[in-house]
Formats: sequence, C-alpha cells, structure tokens
Amino acid sequence: MSELRKNPFTGEWTLCAENRKNRPYEFLHKTEVKAKGSEQCPFCSGHEEKTTAPLYQDGDDDCWQIRVFPNMFPAVSKEAKDLCQNPFYELISGKGQHEVLVDTPYHEVTIDQFSAQRLTKIFGVLQQRYCKMVVEEDVKYIQIFKNCGPSAGMSIRHSHWQILGLPMVPQREVLMQGHMQQESCLFCKMLQFEKEQALRVVMENEDFLAITPYASRFPYELWICPKRHISTFANVTEGELEALAVLLQKNLQKVCVLKEDVGYNICLIDGQVGGDFHWHLEILPRIGGFAGFEFATGSYINAVLPEQAADYYRRKIK
Repeated sequence: MSELRKNPFTGEWTLCAENRKNRPYEFLHKTEVKAKGSEQCPFCSGHEEKTTAPLYQDGDDDCWQIRVFPNMFPAVSKEAKDLCQNPFYELISGKGQHEVLVDTPYHEVTIDQFSAQRLTKIFGVLQQRYCKMVVEEDVKYIQIFKNCGPSAGMSIRHSHWQILGLPMVPQREVLMQGHMQQESCLFCKMLQFEKEQALRVVMENEDFLAITPYASRFPYELWICPKRHISTFANVTEGELEALAVLLQKNLQKVCVLKEDVGYNICLIDGQVGGDFHWHLEILPRIGGFAGFEFATGSYINAVLPEQAADYYRRKIK
C-alpha cells in the first residue's frame, strides 16, 4: 500500500511506500563491496522463479538477455486502494505500475561494458514498456531510471533498470514543461545556444548533442539531448535510439573513470503524459553527495564548473 502526499508549500510530492523497506539490499555499506553473491541474486539467469512472472523475456529461462517483470516491492501498484481525502492536505493513492528491466543475465557485467548495439536493444525494450504503460488510466507520468552503485541508490548489484508509471507529475517536470511551452521550446533554444558557444558541448552526432548543463547540480553531470524536438520517449525513432546508444556508450566510459567505483544515475526525463516536452537523458555522477545546504534550500553546491567538466569529457577516451 502506498500513497502520495503533497507539500502545500513547495508543490513537491512524497511517495510513502512502506513495503519498500522490505526489499533486499546487497551492500554492506555505501563504500563497501556487496554482501551477497550471484548464488542468491534473484536477477541472475537460472533464478527466474525468484521474481514475479515476466512481462517480457527475449528467450527461454536460462537463455535470455533482457527480462522485464513487475517489481516485487513496488513503490506504486495497480492494486492500490482509494484513500479517504484529508481535509487539509492533498494526497492521492499510489496507483500505478513499477517494473524492473534486467539488462544482462550475468551478475558481474555492468552497463559501461555493453556495446552500442546492445544498448540500442535495451532502449527498444524500454520504449516498448513505456508505450504499454502510457495508455493506463492512472499513469500521468513515467520515470525510467538506472541506479549504478550503492552511492546512487542501487540495492541489488545485478545491472537493472526501473520503470515507474506514476499517478502524478513531479514538480520539477511541471516547472520544466511550463517553461518549454512558451512561444517556442526553451530547450530547443538552449541547444542552439550551446552549439554556438561550444563551451559545454562534449560530443555530438547527427541526432543528439551531449552537454554538461549550464546549471549542473552534480559534478560532471551530463545530458544527452535530441536535436529534434521529441516530445516524449515514445516518439524516438529506431535510428535515433541507435544514435542515443552510441553517445551513451562512449560517455559512460568517461564517467566510469572519474573515480574508483563511482556511482551514477541514468534518468530518462519525460513530461506529463499527453503534454509537449523535450525528452532527454541525464547522467548524474554521485560525487560529493548532498548535505544540509542542499536539503534545506533545494539549491546545489557543485565543486566542478560545467565548462571544466566538458573539457574533461572531451579530452578523455575518444
């Protein structure tokens, strides 16, 4: 059972999901190695009975490469019940969907070792699941993300993605979408400006531009942005998925040598279901961490200028 509670002062939502505390955690500490091995991992090939029934699987048990199934400890669920309304605060039931995509049958393989061709296939399956989820009545926003390393919130070491279909739109996306829906897309204008300045451009191909955003929240934060105005992940073409995979594959190699065992998040940023947005992908290295200032103010202290980060990325692995 979960519910979403809205902060009346900031408009931010908190997802209260008590069953999430029961999910397995394979790390001893954020800075220590895993406590469990592949013999106990529910995501490894041969352990299919340890998860819920698959929604997608590209081969038989013991012979698959990508597997999708409902999260056993969902933050939101189709079975969530309607709530009695609070006379003062705004809350809604945690109705939605929470899926897991396991992108390799092998326990020790990490995403930075994947080829661009493999990443393209993964993006294709993520897009399929997005399109299945987006038509659900209770889903107003879809968040696809990947946590890499315990400092980035990873609880099971085996490489995987999560797909959440939420009954509300996060406040950050509400604000971003509001700015984008002015006379012309602010995001498109930003990309044009970044190309002209070239200070924060890391890499590009025909379809995508990789930049370190001007007001980066994290050291070495990196965005991979479609040059074409793509309103939603559902509208990314097969060729564009291939181009996205190429840039992600090249830049993940650079992220992974920032420091030993660096943690990072990969987030596919979309807008409200049915709205006009400028879809993009964000890579967020977890270097430094948040402290009192960030939590108290909602602002960020970044010790690395985005221009310096872009220079680092350009000079590293070609």
